[in-house]
Amino acid sequence: MPIFEAISLAPVPWPVSNRPMQKVSVNLLIAAAGVGLVAACFAAIHYRNKVRAERAQAISSNTLEVATASVPYTKVFLERLRTTSGKEPNDCGTTASTQPDPSVFDCGLKAFKDHKAFFLGYYTQYGEAVWFAYGLAANSAGSVFVVTYQLQAFPAVAPTRHTQLMDDNHIRMTDCIEPVTLGKTSEGLLACVTPVNREESDKVADQKPVNTTICTVLENPAAFNNKLVRIRGHFSGNFEYSMLSGDDCDGSLWFAYGDGGGPPSLAIHVSGGARSGSEDSQGRLILPIPVSIVRDVRLKRFEKQTEAMAKADADYERRHPGEFVSHCVTATFIGRIDAVSPEIREFRKKQKADRHSDFLGFGQMGLFEAQLVTQSVVDGAILGPCWPRQRGLPGPYLP
Repeated sequence: MPIFEAISLAPVPWPVSNRPMQKVSVNLLIAAAGVGLVAACFAAIHYRNKVRAERAQAISSNTLEVATASVPYTKVFLERLRTTSGKEPNDCGTTASTQPDPSVFDCGLKAFKDHKAFFLGYYTQYGEAVWFAYGLAANSAGSVFVVTYQLQAFPAVAPTRHTQLMDDNHIRMTDCIEPVTLGKTSEGLLACVTPVNREESDKVADQKPVNTTICTVLENPAAFNNKLVRIRGHFSGNFEYSMLSGDDCDGSLWFAYGDGGGPPSLAIHVSGGARSGSEDSQGRLILPIPVSIVRDVRLKRFEKQTEAMAKADADYERRHPGEFVSHCVTATFIGRIDAVSPEIREFRKKQKADRHSDFLGFGQMGLFEAQLVTQSVVDGAILGPCWPRQRGLPGPYLP
C-alpha cells in the first residue's frame, strides 16, 4: 500500500540564503506532483515585491475578475477552473495567496470529501495585474487537477508527463496523482498530496556509490537521477553560483550540500524549480536518497580552500595586470545526482544558452540540468588555477 506524505515539491523560486542555507518563507507552496515547477521571471518579480505582496489583502472572485478584465489570460485561468470541474461545480472562490481566506480552503476540502465537483484559486497580484495564480478543479468523477497561470508565458515544455500546456503557454494543467488526497500547505493553501511509493523509495535509499565522471553525467543527466555517485570535479563559484566542472567537457553541475547549504562562498541564490527524486509508472513519488553532509576534517579543508579562491584570483591579477585567471578547488566527492527529465534536456538543446534561466533546472535560476547533493569529501582538496586552460600554469585542471 502506498504511503501518503504531504510534500512541497518545489516552492515558487525564491532567494535561498546560505550560512546555513534555508528556504525563505514563500507565498505559494504547491504540494502536487510536478506542479512545483513554477517558474520563469516571476521569481525575481516576486522577490522585488515581497513587502508589497505581504501587505496585499484577500479579495473576492468577482473583484479578481473586475481588476483583471483587461488581462485575457487571467480570465482564461478562471474559465479553465470552471470548465475542468464540469457541470454545476461548487465555486469556492479565489483569494490572495499571501493572506488566503480560510473559507476557500474549507469549501474545497468539504466538497472533495462529499464527492462533489468544485474549483478554487489563489493568486499573487501586484498593482492591477495578477502575475501568478494557482487553483484546483475537481469533477464529479473524483479527478482533481491543478491549474496554474503565469502572466509571462511558461517555457514551452511540460515539466512532467502529467502536465499539459494550454492557452499560449500561460496555463499549465496537471493531473493530481491517484488515489487523490488533499492537504494544507504551510501557507494555508489546499493542495494535492502526492502518494509515495515507500517500497521503491527504500530500495533506492539502500545503494552504494558508483564511480563516474562529471562529463558522463552531463552527457545523459537523467540516467543518473537519484543515484549515489563518487565523482571528482573542480569547484568554482561566488556569492550566487556554486559549480562543479569536469576535465574534458563544457558545462557543470550545480554543487550543493546535503543539509541544504553550500560552500562558504555561496551567500544567496534564486533556486530553480526542478524536483529531487523520481516517480514510478503510476506517478507516485520515489523519494530522493537521503543525504546529509559529513562535517569532518576533509570538508573543513575543502571549505578553507574555497575561501581562498577569491584571494588567489585577486593576487594573480595584481601580479599580472590585464590578465585573468580563475582558480578552483579540486576534490573527490560522494553525493546524490538530481537531474531534469529527458524532455526538458531536449527542449534546452533547442534554446540559446541565454534562454536557460527558465527555472526548469537546478541551482541559480534553474540554469543547471543536474546537481550534486554532496554527502562527503573523499580526499584532500587542492586549490589551483583552472581557467584559462593554458600550459605553464600549475593546477589540477590544466593539461
